[in-house]
Amino acid sequence: MVAEARHDAILRELELRGTLSSSEMASRLRVSAMTVRRDLQDLERRGLLRRVHGGAAHTRAPGARTPTHPVATIGMLVPTTTYYFPEVIRGAAEAAGGLNCRLIVGATDYSPDEELRQAARMMAAGVDALMITPHADLASGSPLRDLLEAAAIPVVLVERALDDRVAERLDWVRSDHAAGAETAVDHLLSLGHSRIVLAARPAATVGALREGFDRRLSDNASVAVGTWHPLSTPPAGRGVLIPELEALIDTCLDERATAALILGDADAMAFADLVIGRGLLIPEDIAIVAYDDEISGHAAIPLTAVAPPKRELGSAAVRLCMDRMRQHEHGSQTIIRMVMLPTLVARESTIGAGAA
Repeated sequence: MVAEARHDAILRELELRGTLSSSEMASRLRVSAMTVRRDLQDLERRGLLRRVHGGAAHTRAPGARTPTHPVATIGMLVPTTTYYFPEVIRGAAEAAGGLNCRLIVGATDYSPDEELRQAARMMAAGVDALMITPHADLASGSPLRDLLEAAAIPVVLVERALDDRVAERLDWVRSDHAAGAETAVDHLLSLGHSRIVLAARPAATVGALREGFDRRLSDNASVAVGTWHPLSTPPAGRGVLIPELEALIDTCLDERATAALILGDADAMAFADLVIGRGLLIPEDIAIVAYDDEISGHAAIPLTAVAPPKRELGSAAVRLCMDRMRQHEHGSQTIIRMVMLPTLVARESTIGAGAA
């Protein structure tokens, strides 16, 4: 390894951890301890570090340059870059930039094979940490679980609620979607709605939504009733399934439901258009809450929505990766499970045009 490359590696290590051991650095760079000591002497003369017994420490001497090379490379694997996750990626990119880290993003298209292949490829390429959103919960004994748990680098799961027995060695950061559903139900109950429908396509979020929805309605069983209405995933090239949303209106009318909580802005917005087409009023006849808040505020009648903290999730995951990298390699490590609460944005689809 040439001197310039060794110097970059040394400065990167100091930027990341604050201190380094000469002997450990020599082993990592596969050079002699004497070579590393000469490198440290050179860098100290240039004001880029401070030598201490057995190694070096980070310094910012007057006039010293701020390193322009990234201090770490973080890999990020998401199921898709077209829905939900763009905002998560933006939050991660902002945090990575602020920490002088390079972010590499890959999309797996909800494919287990692609998750495994891309995770293995990123690790082999030498990323310093990996953030990953599996297509679904990690199964016990699955190749991806085994790969992640055996990784020598920090791994942070993003936006997945995993069984502790499965993720006992993995950190994660996720939204509390059950609490998001409870927030939506509380909002509707406060407006006098006693019959509420929850509708959603198959998604990793659905289980938690139903849990929160059922729990809050159970808490108010004397005054409220909830109905679950499953939707199908449209075939490729189609955004929504109009007949199913027409059937959802029929369910609301049959159940005498006056409010609907719908996962996904596309379905919620199309449902609102169909409600208006039936001659029904929003929110007087049917109040609507969308779950995700990607573009629901731009609907013809702006939709009240529950907004998961997507940008904050990406930022928190990057910061957790950096914290893990800064810890000593052989130090004790407490597993971190970070849960963030969604927020509700009230708009005309529940409170009316004049109630804001």
